[in-house]
Amino acid sequence: MINQVINQAKNRFEENGFAFILWGALIAFCCFSQAYLLHIGLGKQSWYPYLIMPLASIYTIYYYAKKEAYKHNPLKLVSSRLWLFTGVNIMLVAFGFSSALQDHLTPIILLLLGIATAVAGSFIRSRMLLFSGIVLNLSAYAAFFVPWKQHPLLMGMVSLVAFLLPGLLLHYKHKRQPV
Repeated sequence: MINQVINQAKNRFEENGFAFILWGALIAFCCFSQAYLLHIGLGKQSWYPYLIMPLASIYTIYYYAKKEAYKHNPLKLVSSRLWLFTGVNIMLVAFGFSSALQDHLTPIILLLLGIATAVAGSFIRSRMLLFSGIVLNLSAYAAFFVPWKQHPLLMGMVSLVAFLLPGLLLHYKHKRQPV
């Protein structure tokens, strides 16, 4: 019975490689946009691209809430809350404490993402997501040694490797599975 529940959760993540694709592409877009704005001298406006994130969060919640197949998955609640709490904390830290955290903002965000991804990967026994969580965590520690102006580039690259690529692989794997 426990294996059945874990397999249901795995199927949820595999079918919804969508979330990893969406967030991998969105984080990369926002980070690379911020890097560009910093490069052209618009430092005070460089955080504007991240205003898309709350809208994407609402869309993601709506997307999963309307899916009937996910309402009967007992691990859905745990996974959904893990990502909800992680996302809320990232938004609070980013929008509320960025001036206090300054150079440490990116490492903290990467740590939060790494922990949530590794826990989600461990929970559903996905080595790929566990590896992504480890990549995020290692990137967080590396960010302490990278100049602040390079943080958006680092985080953008990491989001492509740790979210978009696994999402595409999960999506591809799901499409190849027989119905």
